[in-house]
Amino acid sequence: MAGSFGKRGVIQQRAAAAPQGAATAFPPLAPTVLEARPAAAAPAWRVPFVTLALLALLCIVFACEVRFAPVLYGGMAPPVGALIAYGAVDGALVFHAGEWWRVFTAPMLHGSLSHLLSNAAVFAVIGFMLEPLIGSRWFAALYAVGGLGGAICSLLLDPPDIPAVGASGAIMGVLAGAFLCGASAKAGQKGRKMQSWALRMMLPALIPLAADSHVDYAGHLGGVIAGLFMGVLLQLVWSRGEDRPALGEIAASIGAASLCAALLALTFGARFGDAEAATAALAPGLIPDTQLPRGDSVGTEEAARLVARYPHDPRAHFYRGIAFISDGRDLADAEEQFRAARDPAAVAAAGLAPAFAKTATVMLALTIAYEHRPEEARALGGPLCDFAAGTLEDDYALMQKAGICAGPPS
Repeated sequence: MAGSFGKRGVIQQRAAAAPQGAATAFPPLAPTVLEARPAAAAPAWRVPFVTLALLALLCIVFACEVRFAPVLYGGMAPPVGALIAYGAVDGALVFHAGEWWRVFTAPMLHGSLSHLLSNAAVFAVIGFMLEPLIGSRWFAALYAVGGLGGAICSLLLDPPDIPAVGASGAIMGVLAGAFLCGASAKAGQKGRKMQSWALRMMLPALIPLAADSHVDYAGHLGGVIAGLFMGVLLQLVWSRGEDRPALGEIAASIGAASLCAALLALTFGARFGDAEAATAALAPGLIPDTQLPRGDSVGTEEAARLVARYPHDPRAHFYRGIAFISDGRDLADAEEQFRAARDPAAVAAAGLAPAFAKTATVMLALTIAYEHRPEEARALGGPLCDFAAGTLEDDYALMQKAGICAGPPS
């Protein structure tokens, strides 16, 4: 049985053999029964207060856009002129008029309800994963710096006469920061999942999908660059074993200062309650007379800028269609632009004369004829032969040659 005593048995034997009252050479031992220790409790999930607060703020600002817009297009989209009045970032106004406050207001604005909802969905997904990990203070700073980087990059890379709005730059900054933080050992097993989500949402937003797209890829790029910078900085100040990155007070100051600047700019710079100011130079989203091309001759780049800046003005699409035909490019692109130009709702909203819609229809009919769809071209352009004969002599001759107008007008 001696072999079964182990170390505890040997100590007890020596204690029993010692004279009574004599001090033993060994202190009394605590019980060695291995009691089951409770497993370390997983850190409690923290409510992402900053994420929720920013989502609410973006919704409130968009509600103000809709409330004070002089007119709304499909998808609750305010006209471009109103967005500029509300604080869109615009190179001409920032560099030449000194309105630098726009770099703080533009990330708070959205061009339509779908624009807001898509940004909010992405932000909610990544915010609910990242904010509990790095804390509200660093998360707020990451969002603020990303938004500022996106606005500055838009100013530097976008054409100076094309305004930009949206929280995409700030959200891209958060995605980039989440990707770097997900690689840290501090992120645990959830880090890879967060990295995967961040990458899947970030990469498509950096790849231009179409030359005529209204997506501000420059703003996205600026947000990513700013987010990567903040992500590296965050890792440098996050000591091993610490629950949160250091310098939280400084990070909180950055976030608070950015929020205050945005609120002040929205209060004193943006003109939400002044419908006249919202349409001052760009009555609602229409091309000012001073920027209309001379005649029908318009360059490809100029036409593209007109569509980008005034997407709801049928004349912009008309000139874009003319540019496509002049360059000998795909007629399908010209057809798409002429269809947008003759849209009855858009023509009525812009207050254009009926002659404009007829002219756009004539150009659409000719384009369809060139695409070898003669019956459709005759059905569309035939009723306008008299109109073309009296006002569009050159186009009328082309319509006769294409078989749209069979003979002289009655």
